Amino acid sequence: MQDLNGKNALITGGSKGIGLKTAEALAREGINIAITARNEETLKEALAILNEYKVSTIAIRGDVSVKEEVDEIVSSVVEEFGTIDILINNAGIMGSGSFFDDNEEMFRQMLDVNVFGMYYTMKAVLPHMQKEQRGDVINIASVSGLRASESSALYSASKHAVIGLTEGVMREVRKDNIRMSYLTPSAVLTREPNLDPETMTHPEDIADIIVNQLKINPRTFVKNSEMWATNPQPLE
Repeated sequence: MQDLNGKNALITGGSKGIGLKTAEALAREGINIAITARNEETLKEALAILNEYKVSTIAIRGDVSVKEEVDEIVSSVVEEFGTIDILINNAGIMGSGSFFDDNEEMFRQMLDVNVFGMYYTMKAVLPHMQKEQRGDVINIASVSGLRASESSALYSASKHAVIGLTEGVMREVRKDNIRMSYLTPSAVLTREPNLDPETMTHPEDIADIIVNQLKINPRTFVKNSEMWATNPQPLE
């Protein structure tokens, strides 16, 4: 297992949920952390938490669905840290409903954030990793990207795209010693649940998996991981 101390990470959607718990888990390993999100207040709150760790931390407000903002975010992180060794593409939005609902705007928003946000971020970060001939990219997809339900057609389509994008780019950057993978979590406790919270997967569980994957010797990587809650139970 490799030592992660001193590496630099950029985490999109890093102000709460999976993003923030991943930022904390990486900080505990001695990794310098840059987080980005759209909400200024949640960013400030997250930065206060991360400042408790003995690493360099920065928070940059920005919208990953806007290419110019992504380019500015990445430039700021490189200026501050010198390199980006780890990219966690976590920013995403979820929507549900019948395919026949009036939902075109929601669908476009999901594509803009879930797919184009990841596209812009990788476009901006990967050239820096190629220059260094090393790096790790972990893209957060969803089990919905593998199997759709009646109410998840549009969200599933966006996460299918995330998986396809990751699979294709991964094959291009392997020759640069860049490890690229995607995670497909199932029911994660990130909002008001309809299941017993103690029987669901928690954001810190995903963070643990990310840390362990990053620690694997650089000659090997886990291409994709599907995470399930062991025994989810309905609320009583």
